Amino acid sequence: MVLSTMNIIFDSFAESGHIDQSKKVWFMSSFSLTVGTFILISGKIGDLFGLKRVFTVGWFWCSFWSLISGFSVYSKSVIFFIICRAFQGIGFALLLPCGMGILGSLYTTGERKNLVFGIAGACGPTGATIGYLMAAVVGQLTWWPWEFWLMSITCFLFGIFSIFVVPDIQPKKYTLREKIARLNILGSSTGVIGLILLNFVWIQGPVAGWNSPFIIVLLVLSIVLMVAFFYLDLNVVEFPLLPKSIYNIRIALVLLCIGLGWGSFGIWQFYFVNINLNLRNYTPIQVGLTYIPLLVGGVIASLVASVVVSRTKPSYIIMFCSLCFTGGIVCLAVMPEQQSFFKISLGQMIILCWALDMSFPVASIILSDFLPLELQGMAGSLVSTVINYSISLFLGISSTVEVEIHKKTDSTFQSYRAGIYFGVGVAVLGIFFSIAFLICQKNDIKGTFVNRIETNEDEDEEIQKQENYTESVTTTSEIEQVSSSEENSKAE
Repeated sequence: MVLSTMNIIFDSFAESGHIDQSKKVWFMSSFSLTVGTFILISGKIGDLFGLKRVFTVGWFWCSFWSLISGFSVYSKSVIFFIICRAFQGIGFALLLPCGMGILGSLYTTGERKNLVFGIAGACGPTGATIGYLMAAVVGQLTWWPWEFWLMSITCFLFGIFSIFVVPDIQPKKYTLREKIARLNILGSSTGVIGLILLNFVWIQGPVAGWNSPFIIVLLVLSIVLMVAFFYLDLNVVEFPLLPKSIYNIRIALVLLCIGLGWGSFGIWQFYFVNINLNLRNYTPIQVGLTYIPLLVGGVIASLVASVVVSRTKPSYIIMFCSLCFTGGIVCLAVMPEQQSFFKISLGQMIILCWALDMSFPVASIILSDFLPLELQGMAGSLVSTVINYSISLFLGISSTVEVEIHKKTDSTFQSYRAGIYFGVGVAVLGIFFSIAFLICQKNDIKGTFVNRIETNEDEDEEIQKQENYTESVTTTSEIEQVSSSEENSKAE
């Protein structure tokens, strides 16, 4: 919503005084930051207190903060608007994992579940395009706060609908004290604060300067908190936030591939819109119309993924997605400043839709099948956490590259392209991890094959022993029968 109208929103706040252009990054990053961070615990909250209950609360939370985001126009403070966007993201952090958890609980492993997750994946391009166009039309033709007020009304209605329509998945019965213990407040707060500080530093660093004392202190503190979180989760707390079954090389590789791919997409999305708005002078509505191919291709890709995932190894799909993420951002890196949309711009849309809308459902299915029924909310949390946090984190790092290059060249296009080059590196790194995942899966298959051979050999030996034993028993029985008949004949 804020991408298409970022210039309109920025200009409305700039009327009250000078605002640094770098604050535009926060319009998108503040939302992704809180979505990606608080999802880490919201899935756990849903598993403990009820997925439907938390899902419904999420809608009303989004409604309230969307309303306040619109009214922030009267504050004349862009910082207050960014804070409202961050609180709005907490609501969606409650919605995403609980929604996916409800689907994971309702459907058993199979083609029907894959289809449902594919439809959920298709909501991504659909929501992105509708939100983008709706915000562009409202912001360009009327007044930008109405895009948030319309969102508030919509979220409120969905909150009402979810009360009556969404099935109630009953959580395991725990007392309030047990729920608080299982929520792991110490580990959760350590992880959340560490993630927020780490992301804040990367986004605010280029603005405040990397030699600023508070940036250095916060960077060190964020790293200490993240190390403390993993130490507490693995060694100290009774109920870890992340189940120990998650600390698995294959799950880690899947999440790395997804995080790097979506991180590169966050960079692509931000600079694609900025190039069209600021260098090609597209209107917000025109930029919104460029998303139509992403909508059509995304829906097709999501539904194809639901069919392909049950017939293809997950490692092949993950590698294909990594290649598409890389292909899309490479196209943006080589795209001329002025060119028709129906050339490279359209081509990268077609490539990216396959990456976006196959990676999310496939990763969700892998984790949903991997985790037990009572941890379906956590399955949704992990995928959504990695996606949203990666978007915010890598966009913050790319903005650092952009700012530094702009200082040296004083060229907007060259600074944009430098940020995009960083995104290319992130996407290529995802390809390397997808290759590692492919190798791991092949080793699993070989290991399974060897185990089957060994098992068959053991079974053959056991069968042979059984046959020998049976023969010996049969022979002994026959001898006894002969001896018995001889003794009877002698007696006679």
